Amino acid sequence: MKSLHLFTFLSLLPLAVLSTVLVDYDAARGDAPSVMGHLNIEKAKGDRPKTEDDSLFIRTSVDPAGTPAAHFHRAKGNIRTEYHAMFYETEADKTYYIGYSFSLGVITHNLVLFQWKEFIEQELQRIPLNLEFDDDVLTFNYQAPGVNTKRVRYWGKKLEVGVKYDVGFVIHTGRSSETGWARLYWDGKPVKLEKGGYYVNGTMFQGQTDPKFGAYRGEEVEIDTYVYNVKIGSTWSDVKDVTGW
Repeated sequence: MKSLHLFTFLSLLPLAVLSTVLVDYDAARGDAPSVMGHLNIEKAKGDRPKTEDDSLFIRTSVDPAGTPAAHFHRAKGNIRTEYHAMFYETEADKTYYIGYSFSLGVITHNLVLFQWKEFIEQELQRIPLNLEFDDDVLTFNYQAPGVNTKRVRYWGKKLEVGVKYDVGFVIHTGRSSETGWARLYWDGKPVKLEKGGYYVNGTMFQGQTDPKFGAYRGEEVEIDTYVYNVKIGSTWSDVKDVTGW
């Protein structure tokens, strides 16, 4: 009997090892925003202060309705309040499952809420994926490798201020358009893309491509966004509590 129990335990062990939560920020739990990763704040282009002030910060707070959240704030003219998650830790040929819950205090053109960004081989590819506002429509975009390539829109949705949104990404970090792909989920449901199907097929990794969460660009107005959860795992079930899929 003991041998049978041991066999059962060992047979399940590989499944447990394969499931790994890599980042787990939960505002309701009282987590510090730094759980999300490495702080990136920027005033004017290239002006990156080492400490926050009242014009540029990410702080433990609540949203306007009183729900615990990380408050991302930028005064007009400041361009970045982000956390760089998985700081130089993502790897090629892996699949990452990402959950991201947020709400908006303002909606404005060019405001970027998520980046899947290359950090080492930027001359080859800068930002394979992002969520960026085109006027009042949040768009999901892919940019192929190359110096003069343009972002291509795959999906868009009008959002509202003060509404909590639960977003899911599944990104496979292939180094070519044959091996790399991404999927988007919105409020627990798979998004059918405007170009058909559910997959963005493309290069998702060069030398070091990591996720960034928060608020970039849209500096023409004061920005306030609120983040409730950021969770990254190695399996579907790791982030289900955030994505709702």
